[in-house]
Amino acid sequence: MSLLKDVTTAEFEAEVLASNIPVLIDFHAVWCGPCKASVPALEDAAREFEGEIAFVKVDIDQEPTIAERYNVQGVPTFIVIKDGEAVERFSGLVSRGKLASVLEPFAEGGQ
Repeated sequence: MSLLKDVTTAEFEAEVLASNIPVLIDFHAVWCGPCKASVPALEDAAREFEGEIAFVKVDIDQEPTIAERYNVQGVPTFIVIKDGEAVERFSGLVSRGKLASVLEPFAEGGQ
């Protein structure tokens, strides 16, 4: 079972904005090569930060309202939400090391 949960517009409020832990949103599309290439790093990070940071995926073609809300212009785009607010944003192919360096400050009550 993947720790990367697909989230719809209907679930977004409860799964992301009301989360009691930080959430990393992976804005992606099925046609996006770098999005697919980022999945192994995301899955590794999701296992490492399990219980400290939630990981969700938003398909920009299926859920354009969420992508528009966060002004996502390209994929992959990653946004960290903490206490309902966007606190970090980065785009492009992501490595395991990049994810760890961005997410560690948010784990275990950081920041």
